[in-house]
Amino acid sequence: MLYAICRQPGLVIKPVPLTQQILAQLEAIFQAQEMQFLDGITAEIDFTGDWKPDPDELLILRNLPDTMTLMNSVQQNALAMVPLNAAQFATEGVVGLFMTIGAAPAQRILIQNFGPQQLMAGPGKLSLLFDGNVFRKITEPAFSIANNLVATLNIAGELKFKSYAMIRRILDVTPVFRAATDAELATFCAHNSLSITNTAAFINGADEVMRKQVLAISKSGVLAAYNVNQLLQQAQAIGFPLSVQGG
Repeated sequence: MLYAICRQPGLVIKPVPLTQQILAQLEAIFQAQEMQFLDGITAEIDFTGDWKPDPDELLILRNLPDTMTLMNSVQQNALAMVPLNAAQFATEGVVGLFMTIGAAPAQRILIQNFGPQQLMAGPGKLSLLFDGNVFRKITEPAFSIANNLVATLNIAGELKFKSYAMIRRILDVTPVFRAATDAELATFCAHNSLSITNTAAFINGADEVMRKQVLAISKSGVLAAYNVNQLLQQAQAIGFPLSVQGG
């Protein structure tokens, strides 16, 4: 069975209706992608905030709430679940696709990213299908499958991935980060590259998500590795609104 990972805004898993023929083809594709995903891997390491593993390494996160949702969904009867609404595909909030391969204890969930560019029909889309010796516009709900996996998940709750940036598009990984203490927030505020005029207000206004993000930034060493101008260039490159004072 193929499942869609949807954000609505909470995490919702929906089966994707398929013919048996297409299902068999997809299983072969996902298994081939799994082989590519694991090719050359010699080490698996716990994720500690280092966002770029070496080419021969996989990162591991364990027992995330979102991964538990995925694991629970595949134990249900897919026919009893609410299926993906093909007519409203563009508004279903699909962020990933996954299939379950194998049986316990070797069962694993193979996860792909899903982006809006994979939708082949809808507003602003023009996809062509060769039909009756001519190309016509695809108007039926349609999408394409990604050409690689971003993660695998086993029945022990181990999520294995290569890119933090990719996996966080699909699953909420913030629970793995410890929240920064008041003292760590104060140290962050005092960094030479930052201009935070009211440290007390910053600390008082910092919720759990913000504290986790501050600690993740501090542990990454990015503020020590890059100067203000370099940080500004990177922010501008991705359209992030970053203002500079005295620069």
